[in-house]
Amino acid sequence: MIFELLTAKYPGMRRWLTQRLCALSMALVLLLFWIRLSVLSPQNHHDWVAVFSPWWWRVLTLWFFICMLLHAWLGVRDVLRDYVPHLKARALLQGLVDLAVWGNALAVLWILFGIHF
Repeated sequence: MIFELLTAKYPGMRRWLTQRLCALSMALVLLLFWIRLSVLSPQNHHDWVAVFSPWWWRVLTLWFFICMLLHAWLGVRDVLRDYVPHLKARALLQGLVDLAVWGNALAVLWILFGIHF
């Protein structure tokens, strides 16, 4: 039953499920972040750097931001499709949203891993 809903017959179901899985993933990462902050309780800049210094935590943070950007992109896309009937205006707005999403993704990579573009 669930696999039939994820076929091309129901294209919106995959986007809906993706958005819900992204939200669940972000909630789990936030829970881990809260636990990590409770255990480490950073007090100064050096402590905060230590919180984000392990490679696995930076990868998990990157995963959080990828899920957040995908979740937001899907939500804004659906809002634009519902409320902007003019195709050219919708395409322009979606292009601006796409630029913002890619800009934020590059900023996250730069901040977390020091990758320069």
